[in-house]
Amino acid sequence: ELKEGEIHCLIGENGAGKSTLIKILSGYHKPDEGGEIRMYGEPITFRDPRDAIKNSILAIYQELTLCPQLTVAENICLNIQDSFPGVLKATKAYTEKAREVLERIGHPDIDPHARVADLSIAQKQLVEIAKALVCHAKVLLMDEPTSSIAGQDISSLFSVIRRLRDDGVCIIYISHKLSEIIELADRVTVLRDGNLVGTLEREEIDQEDIISMMVGRTLDNAYPKAVVNLGQEMFIAKNLSSSHFENVNFSVREGEIFGITGLVGAGRTEILDAIFGRIPLTSGSITLNGMPYEPSNPRHAINNALAYITEDRRTSGLIGCRPVDENINLVILQNKTPLGIVNQKKFRQHAESEKQNMDIRLNSLKQLVSTLSGGNQQKVVIGKWMCMTPKVVLFDEPTRGIDIKAKASIYELLGKMVQKGMSVIMVSSELQELISVSDRILVMCEGKQKAILKTKETSQEEIMGYAVP
Repeated sequence: ELKEGEIHCLIGENGAGKSTLIKILSGYHKPDEGGEIRMYGEPITFRDPRDAIKNSILAIYQELTLCPQLTVAENICLNIQDSFPGVLKATKAYTEKAREVLERIGHPDIDPHARVADLSIAQKQLVEIAKALVCHAKVLLMDEPTSSIAGQDISSLFSVIRRLRDDGVCIIYISHKLSEIIELADRVTVLRDGNLVGTLEREEIDQEDIISMMVGRTLDNAYPKAVVNLGQEMFIAKNLSSSHFENVNFSVREGEIFGITGLVGAGRTEILDAIFGRIPLTSGSITLNGMPYEPSNPRHAINNALAYITEDRRTSGLIGCRPVDENINLVILQNKTPLGIVNQKKFRQHAESEKQNMDIRLNSLKQLVSTLSGGNQQKVVIGKWMCMTPKVVLFDEPTRGIDIKAKASIYELLGKMVQKGMSVIMVSSELQELISVSDRILVMCEGKQKAILKTKETSQEEIMGYAVP
């Protein structure tokens, strides 16, 4: 039940049914059996998403639904186009509408004429939000809207959400971040294994109670951290510069988890991209395991025992239309196939081994990887890289879009990596995660290195003090 002018948070583990429910409410899926949807007391049915939009129900999904080759303005105004079907008009009025809504969410810096394909993941997420807001939704369904944004961007979004609530908009908000739930929710509904567990009123909302309802028990150690004796310096970066950052200096020892944080646009991900050879360095040097290393391309990085678990597992971490076993074997496939011939027996054995090592929950290794929950997809990505036994693991937003129980599993896997002597360089927007899991944190601001902090001696407030321009 959703009341007019409330923020109703929906929470549960991956696979609990949250996103499926959202897709039914927005017309993308039809219910398998029974039930009904009523709006203002009247039953409504949807043949497709257009029917939901006509009823002023709009959704913002965790996985982006933008047209990458269109401009920002064309994407934002896609659902309010009044031209002949199939013909898009990039009029001055639409451009102004796009500019207004981008300013409303606190990002007038995004160019309405820019091509969406050229934007960062965080900017694309903001365009997705603007696309929904321009339609004056009465019911707004938001599935992990902050998964790619951080800091001031989240505060700006929360201000927009509260204004919409005050204007009478009904908001269903899905997030795995309990801090967001506690800050925003007027009510919280918890799902587990496709079933309704219960609904909490504002005054009843408590973090421990929510976790217990989600997993069926208490979760005492939300941030497990392995105890590791650090070894010698495995990775040394001196004066690294590119078109996105300048003069970055840090080193990482064997068994160390080295965090990198900052606001969106600070150059965090670009540092990992440059180390892995995805973007060029303009100056600086890297020493890897005592030897000079000059990143040129991803294959060269892999040959030097570097692994890169990217932020967007859907587009650059997995092949969603292929089964789990193929995805697990992707990195080492070239080394396992002399003359291009795959040994199917070894192929299956290796996939089965990584399934056990990563504790991947699935029905079959032949199951399409896109059908797994977010947490299990992330485990497949990690397993794909662990099979090559890397020396250095680059990890961008390791727990993006996964629930609190799955996060604990990822942290345990991080612990196993460093216990084996691997060095981990981890970018994260979640400051509590960084402080709890990493050993030191590099703080970036507008492409410049501001500080390297020991996690035992710092706080979220100190980190944000360096991260804010």
